[in-house]
Amino acid sequence: MDCMTPLFRWLRPLPTAWLCLGLGACSAAPPGPGGAAHGVTEIAIERDCYGCDNAGRWLLRSDGSVVFTQVGKARHGTVDQVRRGRVEPAEFDALARLIVQRGFFQLQDRYEEPGLQDGAWTTVRAARGLQEKEVFVREDAAPPDLQAVQAAIDGLTSRVRGMRGMKE
Repeated sequence: MDCMTPLFRWLRPLPTAWLCLGLGACSAAPPGPGGAAHGVTEIAIERDCYGCDNAGRWLLRSDGSVVFTQVGKARHGTVDQVRRGRVEPAEFDALARLIVQRGFFQLQDRYEEPGLQDGAWTTVRAARGLQEKEVFVREDAAPPDLQAVQAAIDGLTSRVRGMRGMKE
């Protein structure tokens, strides 16, 4: 015999239902600026190579903030240099839409020629909701869609305003 009253039988599954609703809200991609459906909140690109003295990392956020880190190299006696600037959130939004349109989140994780272990490399990263995707490319092995994404990121980073810097 079930000694639970009908009220308690009804209340018992509620915590699970609320948890499921909460997790569903977290995993859904939040809208970007202007209510954009892409949900992308961060885009980053890093370039380096063995022996290079000009490695760098760009981090762009959906609020328009930008952080550029000129990576220091101990063998060259340099330290990280960090600069901050801004882009229009609408510019970030356009880049984010291109990333989704070009299928960035479905790309392979690595593109490189077999046997090639040295040389220049690039890592492109994007985050939306709980999903984060990073793609590593050595030399010129990027497929056309990734090349378009890299070119668009380079275009936007060339328009960053108000760069101010500090040493780390």
